[in-house]
Amino acid sequence: MRIFFIILLVFLVSVSCKNEKTTTKVDSFNLLVQAKNFPDSTKVVLYNRDIDKDIDSAFVVNERFEFSGTVALASLSYLNFYDKNGKSLEPYTYFFLENTNMSVTGEYSDFLNAKVTGSEQTDLYTVYNAISQDNDTSNRFQKEVDFLYANANSQMALTELLYMKKQISKDSLLLFYEKLDTINTNSIKGQELLNYAKAIDIKAGDRFRDIKGTDLEGKQHKLSDYAGKVILLDFWAAGCRPCRLQNKKEFPELVKKYSKDDFVLISYSLDTDKKSWKQSSEKDNINWLNISDLQGMKGDNVSKYAVTAIPNSFLINQEGIIVKSFIGFTEGTNTIEKEINKLLE
Repeated sequence: MRIFFIILLVFLVSVSCKNEKTTTKVDSFNLLVQAKNFPDSTKVVLYNRDIDKDIDSAFVVNERFEFSGTVALASLSYLNFYDKNGKSLEPYTYFFLENTNMSVTGEYSDFLNAKVTGSEQTDLYTVYNAISQDNDTSNRFQKEVDFLYANANSQMALTELLYMKKQISKDSLLLFYEKLDTINTNSIKGQELLNYAKAIDIKAGDRFRDIKGTDLEGKQHKLSDYAGKVILLDFWAAGCRPCRLQNKKEFPELVKKYSKDDFVLISYSLDTDKKSWKQSSEKDNINWLNISDLQGMKGDNVSKYAVTAIPNSFLINQEGIIVKSFIGFTEGTNTIEKEINKLLE
């Protein structure tokens, strides 16, 4: 396995050096998918995670379907499948969608491991995953970082580095940023990295940082408007499934329980598309304060709280001090509720 990895690594690193030469000649993509054992009329949706949008849809016919279009940059994307009743099916796969001729070949029972060809960024991602899944855990993190820095000038490397940015010094992140060309530095991910690297970290014990946003009716709100109350500030987005689950399962109970107390829940959407934000808010029945600046991860507000993963909630006490930060959501733990109780008892 190690010999295979080294050979593949050398090959793909050499390929990655040619990215700009090979991809800039094509201004559109064609994605041909062979979906073995998928029933006819299975609906498939092409979701672009980088812009948090479904960008096209089709139906399986004779175990095949096809998409074509244009992406501004190589984008982490998913193929999601639905049965005739609109129920989401388990098979899916993810890859980097590029303006080139691509193909995906997979089988219903194991479509997560479908074979993707024609995408250099996906090839690079495959090698990176091999490092992450290597049974040799010694220095795994450093090996991952070294690989990303060696292939810095790519959307794939930017994507993965952003996931681990809190584990890397900000000086090192700035060195990574300096390796990028103009296209990547000006990309959404490039600007997100730069904003984070320049932002001052925030932690429990720090005073809250004031942010502002508008609700869906266009009214502006500031965090400081609610000073003196216990505040739960939650960062979320329409495309984040744990966020949506928390919106439906945990937050309504908190709002109901503490409705007579000096408590306010503020959901801050990291969506960039108002329609997507509005639709998800309505589906989740959000009836508490729900604001956004529609700047996503590149906005100043999210930088002030150094958000790296969502859902991410910050509990602020009556004196305006951050008590705790919560990342992720696990149903039934009631972790946030227990901390709120301590402040209101």
